[in-house]
Amino acid sequence: MLPFRASFQGNLVGIRSTYSVAVMLTLVALCLTVVHVAFAVVYFYLTWYHKYWDKRGVVTAEPLTILGSYPGILVNKSRSLILDVQDVYNKYKDKYRAVGTFITRQPQLLVLDPALAHEILVDKFSHFRDTITSSFVGHNPDDKYVAGSPFFSAGDKWKRLRSENVGGLTPSRLKMAYTIWEQSGRKLVEYIERARREQGDVIETRDLAYRFTANTMADFIWGIDAGSLSGKVGEIGAFQKTSTDWTAHAFSSMIRFNKTLVAIFVRKLFSMRFFTKATDEFFLRLTQDAVNLRQGGSGEGRTDYLSHLIQLQQRGNSIHDSVGHALTVHLDGFETSGAVLYHMLYSLSEHHEEQEKLRSEILDALASEGQISYDQINNLPYLDQCFNESLRLTTPIGFFMRICTKPIQIDLGDDKTLDLEPGVTVMVPAYQYHHDDAIYPEASEFRPERFDNGAASVLNKRGCFLPFGDGPRICLGMRVGQLSVKTAILHILSNYQVEQTKKVPLGADTGMGIFLNGDVELKYTKLQK
Repeated sequence: MLPFRASFQGNLVGIRSTYSVAVMLTLVALCLTVVHVAFAVVYFYLTWYHKYWDKRGVVTAEPLTILGSYPGILVNKSRSLILDVQDVYNKYKDKYRAVGTFITRQPQLLVLDPALAHEILVDKFSHFRDTITSSFVGHNPDDKYVAGSPFFSAGDKWKRLRSENVGGLTPSRLKMAYTIWEQSGRKLVEYIERARREQGDVIETRDLAYRFTANTMADFIWGIDAGSLSGKVGEIGAFQKTSTDWTAHAFSSMIRFNKTLVAIFVRKLFSMRFFTKATDEFFLRLTQDAVNLRQGGSGEGRTDYLSHLIQLQQRGNSIHDSVGHALTVHLDGFETSGAVLYHMLYSLSEHHEEQEKLRSEILDALASEGQISYDQINNLPYLDQCFNESLRLTTPIGFFMRICTKPIQIDLGDDKTLDLEPGVTVMVPAYQYHHDDAIYPEASEFRPERFDNGAASVLNKRGCFLPFGDGPRICLGMRVGQLSVKTAILHILSNYQVEQTKKVPLGADTGMGIFLNGDVELKYTKLQK
């Protein structure tokens, strides 16, 4: 009896063991099935549109991965979108006017022919009125200042906001406000002198450039002294720090929102916002205080951007509208202008002959008039050439993305056309045009003579020179940026010899462009007058 019981119990254990193994294998098989199905769903979701361009007779750029044509957007933080676009541009630029690409899973037309870019940005603008950045708003009701910027607006709202904004940036208003830039230029020289006395002739020039643009924008937009040039050497005040953090977050937001093109619904799901709550509150308080001070009599009669904002408020705009407009100008006037300025100084420090030629032009103008007026600074030909060449090399905004808003037929060459549908985006790769040896021989070299005899205008009309974009959506802060960089260069070169102390490599930075990667330490030697 005992052996039978033992045998029965042994069989029971075996059955249970077999059953457990069967259950476990079933669960494993079920999990593998779920994983395979999930992978299949993700794969088909990501590649659903991959035949989009083939069906329309357009060449699809290779390689095309499940992450699109520019996989660096999603998986490689050190890989700039500019570099991914460069690979496609180099492969196809001599063969086609445009090729089909995918930004994550979304179809996008990459424009390889600058002439076609000019058509899209200028001639056929009514079919490409909106930008991809207009899709970045509306996901968080508290993100109101990005919604109040024409850069992030579409349709009639864009038209209204741009009209309001540009009214404060006309040449006549900037001419009346030119003393602000002149005063900032003098403060810049005073700061350099204090820095030389305290720390020596070598000055980190990236910091210097942003100190100047912070001072100028704080004065022009809000009528305040930011303290970036009048404070202690090396000390970073609240305005400059907040502006730096704000612009850094803005560029990172560009990358984050581009990543979400793979699944746009997550923007609403996570209430994504472009600017942080802290910086929104800072600039709201700053604008409220500036308006109250001006209305209380401080700076009365002064022509600056703040006076324009107050006029708009008197016509019905809110304080929040004013903050949105102020930040639109600040983004261009602080970050973009600062980047072009330190790159221009770095190039001039390396090219002594060009620096001397520019200095001679500046000193000759000063000798004849004693000071340089707004009209004169905009009519110094070699300064303009050096500025344009620096814009070309820097290309602070490396590409422009437009949304097709009305059906249009595009000529692809070789008797081929494309019927482009509303909602499809188009990329104009300005950085690639600016660095193409076929357009600009030895494009990596600093050669201001490329832009003599009005060449900038000719190149712009050919679609080859687009530092500010082109057409009705051309950069609002263009004139402000030009004035800031040229004023700083004028004051620096009329007082100092600028020399390079070390080479600084270029490195992929914000995803929008490729900039100097590291401290820009230049030597400032006082000129003997």
